[in-house]
Amino acid sequence: MKEARSTMTQKKTKRMITGHAQAPSTPARGTGTAEAIIDAAIQLWGARGVDGASLREISIAAGSANNSSIGYHFGDRRGLIEAIFRARMPGLEERRKLLLEDARVRGLLDDPLTLIEITYQPVFDEIDAQGCHSFAAFLRAVNRFSEWDGKAWTQELAPSAFLVMQILMRKANHVPQPLFDARVRLINEICYGAITDQDKNQSRAPDATLAKKIFQDGLKASAHLLFLDV
Repeated sequence: MKEARSTMTQKKTKRMITGHAQAPSTPARGTGTAEAIIDAAIQLWGARGVDGASLREISIAAGSANNSSIGYHFGDRRGLIEAIFRARMPGLEERRKLLLEDARVRGLLDDPLTLIEITYQPVFDEIDAQGCHSFAAFLRAVNRFSEWDGKAWTQELAPSAFLVMQILMRKANHVPQPLFDARVRLINEICYGAITDQDKNQSRAPDATLAKKIFQDGLKASAHLLFLDV
C-alpha cells in the first residue's frame, strides 16, 4: 500500500514539475487595473531592480493614464510588493506541497539538496508568455531590496517554504543565526540567478537543457554553501 501511494505521489508531482506553469507576461485585454499593475511591476522590477523602475513607469506600462492608480490600489511600493506575493505565492505553494509530500514518502526530508530543490523548483517551473522566468527575476530583485524584509511574509504566504527553512536551520545549528541568514540571501542570489541565466541570452534561443543543468548546479552549490563550517 505504501509503495502504491509513493508511486501515485511521484507521478502527480512529476506532472506538476515537468509542465511549466505559465505566468502572464503582459496584461491581457480586459485585465483589471490592479492585475495589470502587478504584471507590469514583475516585468519592470525583475528587469531593472525594485529601485530601477518608478511607480509612475509601472502605471504607464500597465496602461493606466492615472498616475495615482498604484496609490489607490496598493498604497505604496511596499504595498505593491506585498500584493505581488499574495497574487503569486499560492500557486508556488501548491507545487511545494506536492514536492514536500513526495520527499516525505521517499524519506528525503532530511536531505539538504532535496529541501532546497523543494523551495526553488516551482520558481524554475514558472515561465511567462515569452518563455522567460520573469517572476524569478522579480524575486531576485526583491532579495536585493534592502527595505524589504520578507521573513514574516514567507511564514504567512509560503508556509511550505518556511517549513523547509526551519528544517534546514535545525540541521545547520552550528551556524550562527546572522551567518545563516546571510547564507540564505546568497543562496537566493545563486538560485534565482541560475534560473534566469538563459533568459538573458540574446544571441540565440534559450537552451532548455543547459538551463536545467545550470539550475541543478545552483541547487548543489547552495546545499554545500549552507552547511559550510563556520
